[in-house]
Amino acid sequence: MESTILSINKLNKRYGKIHAVKDVSLEIHKGNVYGILGPNGSGKSTTLGIVLNVVNKTSGDYSWFDGAMQTHEALKKVGAIIERPNFYPYMTAKENLELVCKIKGINYEKVNEKLEIVGLMDRKDSKFKTFSLGMKQRLAIASALLNDPEILILDEPTNGLDPQGIHQIRDIIRLIASQGTTILLASHLLDEVEKVCSHVLVLRYGEILYNGTVDGMIAHEGYFELQANDNPKLMQALNLHPEIKKTSEVEGKVIAHFKSIVEAAQLNRYLFDQGICLNHLVLKKLSLEEQFLALTKQ
Repeated sequence: MESTILSINKLNKRYGKIHAVKDVSLEIHKGNVYGILGPNGSGKSTTLGIVLNVVNKTSGDYSWFDGAMQTHEALKKVGAIIERPNFYPYMTAKENLELVCKIKGINYEKVNEKLEIVGLMDRKDSKFKTFSLGMKQRLAIASALLNDPEILILDEPTNGLDPQGIHQIRDIIRLIASQGTTILLASHLLDEVEKVCSHVLVLRYGEILYNGTVDGMIAHEGYFELQANDNPKLMQALNLHPEIKKTSEVEGKVIAHFKSIVEAAQLNRYLFDQGICLNHLVLKKLSLEEQFLALTKQ
């Protein structure tokens, strides 16, 4: 049983009439990359703010590291970037990180190690004000890693970056995760979550629409596209299948949605036994994007 880093239980946050977070529950286990996905205003940042002790919750609870320590103690083992990074503009990257080490009582040796991870070693003696937005964000990640946190929390890590900057940040997140650090990131970009996360929590207006693995979300929804010489007969047979959810006909093809996962071979056999020979059978997967749009549209 992997250890639980953060456990959130029925968390609620209201701002006057606005119910920003509704009954959100989430278990974060060591060694995974979690994405909180949702459009802007879905409650992602509020949820992160609550567990980081910067926003007061309305109700519900959360505990760090199986509740073994108080929040302020636990937060020493957490690295987080939730605001725009604020470093001293006229100090170099290295000096800025050394200052963080000094404040937090961390060995200066960590500075080069973390600059290496985020690919800024060649710019360690450049002043912060000369950095591009992507470099500033990478320095912020290096800073959050100085205390070798058990978990790194990132709020919209690629916001405002150009495609190259986005690519670099994602590579860094994958690298950090591969070294065993647990990551929790909030994003409104589906692509980001699909590419870097193992688990996803989809929020809309503060409510959970899906909570599980990224693969599970993709596998969760699929449908068959079929065709036979006698489509009406094919539809009749499909509608008698015990697991059928709905059938429809689109441009000469029959579309079949099932309640559970049905194997193509099983379906073929079932129809063959009913005297139907298929001349077309394809399992179509809804991309995460199609599902996300379907989920958030409802």
